[in-house]
Amino acid sequence: MTGKEETGIFTLYSDVEATAVRWLWYPFIAVGKITLLQGDPGDGKSTMMMNLIAELSKGGTMPDGKSIGMPQKVIYQCSEDDASDTIKPRLETCGADCRNVAFINEEMNSGLTLDDERIRKAIIQFRPRLVVIDPIQAYLGSDSDLQIAGRARKLMQRLGMWASAYDCAVVLIGHLNKKEGTKDLYRSIGSVDVVAAARSVLQMEHDPENKDIRIVRQIKNNLAPSDGEIRFSITAEEGFRWLECKIPTDSEAESEPPKFESKSEKAAYLIKKLLSEGDMRAREIYMRISDEGISRRTAENTKKELGIRSYRKMRQWFWSIKPEE
Repeated sequence: MTGKEETGIFTLYSDVEATAVRWLWYPFIAVGKITLLQGDPGDGKSTMMMNLIAELSKGGTMPDGKSIGMPQKVIYQCSEDDASDTIKPRLETCGADCRNVAFINEEMNSGLTLDDERIRKAIIQFRPRLVVIDPIQAYLGSDSDLQIAGRARKLMQRLGMWASAYDCAVVLIGHLNKKEGTKDLYRSIGSVDVVAAARSVLQMEHDPENKDIRIVRQIKNNLAPSDGEIRFSITAEEGFRWLECKIPTDSEAESEPPKFESKSEKAAYLIKKLLSEGDMRAREIYMRISDEGISRRTAENTKKELGIRSYRKMRQWFWSIKPEE
């Protein structure tokens, strides 16, 4: 022994604060995680995501009927269509508030790749709740990036760390390979590491009895029951229409929040609700309630009124509603 122990090499799990999984859309898309949406070209994957983005951007309703509340910001990165003559008109047709939807300028410096530092910087500056990459194949350094296990693993790990660190959901849209008859999970493009890194995998297909209807089945879910199913239709007469959103019976559905007469009252409700599951990092609380229109100053004042204590642990500040032991 040297008499001087090196610190920071490991962390005891007893020092880790357990937190609940947070959902953008239960049980399909989790916040801080990667979701893979896959299907054959032309199945309607981008159309489905644009309609979801539109609801998020204006604070509308989710396909299962739940209210979104405050409008959410989204980064939609699409390489297959032009921003001005295709993507924006489609978003407007869906009813999106385009002030809350952004994309990264790919023409600057060089083409964008999946692990590009510009993605991280855009997330930090824009603070989106959702990042969509469409399609994943267009944002690779080379065609072999997802075929080589080590390279694919590094790409997905880095993107996953950004999702977790900056509190946003990431959805990767991908085309299926042509290995008909194989297990659904292994029809994903590239190495199995891509599927392994995704916490949720959604697979889209046409309804065999009605070509206008698409069925989205959840074929993998590491965070909740995986028997969820989504149905929507695309027709010339009606355009896009959500039809059904089947959610597992033990859904984490919550009752609608009460009406608030002031920002402070709303802040108190949100903070108590967050801390009811256990102590939480102050930084995460600020981020979560800012999405509901609560400023940091209001949060600090509310914290004092509620008698919430703060303490420092592992170089981070935590809030606790529990009395000090």
